[in-house]
Amino acid sequence: RRADVLMAAAGLGVVIVCGVLVANRTLVGPDVALFHRINHWPGWLYRPMWVVQLSGVIGALPLLAAAAALLRRFRLTAALAAATLLKVSLEAVAKTFVQRGRPAETVSDVILRGNSAAHGLSFPSGHAMVIFAITALIYPYLKGWQKVLPWALAAAVCLSRAYLGAHFPLDVVAGAGLGVFIGGVLNLVFGVPSIRSGAPHADGSQ
Repeated sequence: RRADVLMAAAGLGVVIVCGVLVANRTLVGPDVALFHRINHWPGWLYRPMWVVQLSGVIGALPLLAAAAALLRRFRLTAALAAATLLKVSLEAVAKTFVQRGRPAETVSDVILRGNSAAHGLSFPSGHAMVIFAITALIYPYLKGWQKVLPWALAAAVCLSRAYLGAHFPLDVVAGAGLGVFIGGVLNLVFGVPSIRSGAPHADGSQ
């Protein structure tokens, strides 16, 4: 579909732009300022933010793949499984080209919550990659207002990573871009459900 081509292209473009900005230390001030603003939101948000960010752990991809298999959504199963491998490889490539320390290593007055990493490379956010890849892959299977829900959850995961002190805003935006790129490419490779009501799917499901 043209939409998947545009999605993949837009996602890749976002990653490249964010990578150039971070590598050249452009917008460092606004990026850090926005991080501090989100990171210093009220402490009572910790529990819901911590729960939300769990949907971005890499284990969510194989778990959803297993659920899709049980529902006989075999194209979606294959796409989610492939996304697991692509997430690991593309994240490693991005970290090779753009090396940026975690907020706790590079700026002051950082509030680390839960088990958020204090050391290591911060760009891009793996959680954002996972949840946006999932969102891009499953939204064609949803109808009407349901399509909004995964995108809203994905945005919440991105906010949670800054709130917990794990990533700068540009890290999560880049991760979101990579996730959308993965989803768009895999939708093209494996296909998505027909938009015609009641049309049978290529994987044999309705």
